[in-house]
Amino acid sequence: MRYTVLAGALALFCVGATASGAAAVTDVTVKGSRVHLGDVVAGLASEVADLDLGPAPSFRGTRVIGRDEIVRALHEQGIDGVRSVPEAVRVHRRLRTLNAAEVSRIVTSLLQERLPKGTTLGEVRPLPSVVLPDGWTDIYCDLPRPPHRTGPLASAVTLSFFEGDRALWSLSVAVDLLLSKEATVYDVPRGSRVTFMIRRGLVEVSSTGTVTTDADIGSVAPVVVMPSGRSLLARLEDAHTAVMVDTP
Repeated sequence: MRYTVLAGALALFCVGATASGAAAVTDVTVKGSRVHLGDVVAGLASEVADLDLGPAPSFRGTRVIGRDEIVRALHEQGIDGVRSVPEAVRVHRRLRTLNAAEVSRIVTSLLQERLPKGTTLGEVRPLPSVVLPDGWTDIYCDLPRPPHRTGPLASAVTLSFFEGDRALWSLSVAVDLLLSKEATVYDVPRGSRVTFMIRRGLVEVSSTGTVTTDADIGSVAPVVVMPSGRSLLARLEDAHTAVMVDTP
């Protein structure tokens, strides 16, 4: 009987302690990739509230910031005796859901002026909805170079979400393209004359060269350099400039 009473009392104590500990943790949600002092303590002046407390948790993760860390950050700003400091703060990352129509509008808008010549955007086929971290400031859209042929093409673009210079999330979206006869033409046809350049730090040397294969801007192609006649690999910066690439 005594054992039963003690066991019951111990169980009640543990439940009470757990409930008390749970109640002592305050949950907050932050929008960006950093946690600021104003996110965990209300009523601070803006210059203090903007103090950085480190990274926000990753996608669907949490981060717990204890009272000692918060009090120390306040003390470093010359602020002591704040009564509203919680015992602990559990930080969540704010998430955002984009539906298919929103993703389609983003892809269409970003690709309108970036499609390769002879390429027409058809249907955008995103997932019904996607969930990603909120707080992005820029979105970049990358489309692989289509092949040099005509007809329909199933491809995919990559949407990259950034907050400043921090990458937050990337998303692949299926798209349908239509390639016309113009898409079969390379940016730099074989036999084109280019300025061949060698760059080493601040030193730059140039000569004349001939591209010996059909190539596109940004790709690497063999270039015969004059007057030596040597064939060297170079990256085409534009239709008239090729920069030598180092080979193993």
